Amino acid sequence: MKIIIVGAVAGGASCAARLRRLDETAEILMVERGPYVFSANCGLPYHIGGVIEKESSLLVANENTFRNQVVIKVRTRCEVIGIAPEMKTVRLRDVATGEVTTESHNKLVLSPSASTIRPPQPGIDLLGIFEVRMVPDARVIHDRFLRRRGGLDRRQREDAPAAWQRRSTCTRTRTPVTTRARG
Repeated sequence: MKIIIVGAVAGGASCAARLRRLDETAEILMVERGPYVFSANCGLPYHIGGVIEKESSLLVANENTFRNQVVIKVRTRCEVIGIAPEMKTVRLRDVATGEVTTESHNKLVLSPSASTIRPPQPGIDLLGIFEVRMVPDARVIHDRFLRRRGGLDRRQREDAPAAWQRRSTCTRTRTPVTTRARG
């Protein structure tokens, strides 16, 4: 049995680990467009605020971890460019080299990360508006606000989350995402 999982960071990595526990002989290939296999995205605000100082603390597992500990193949910086359900194949493109390969499968799991919904509000595209979904998003914000200013001392790090909360705005759409997705 060969299983291809598209997307790795959260759902895909959890799915791969669960599939491995269910079937020790399955050939599992996880494909991720980004550079990271599994990261603690729930810690991103704490990294931006300086509570989690090192970005590396957010990186839970890498390709070697999956290959050596749970025998799961991982291809990072690789995107799906085509799916042929009738032939049970997936076309993959290496983002760095552009090389295209075709992989066959018995089962296909789609677990790509979703894009954020940007509400139609004035100023939504201004430079100071950020979305935080993955480690690279947090890095941009962290670099822009902390490294330019020489970083934060211990007291500033402790106060940062509360201070940022007062200067932030959380927006919500009128209808839940699941309602819109259903049609």
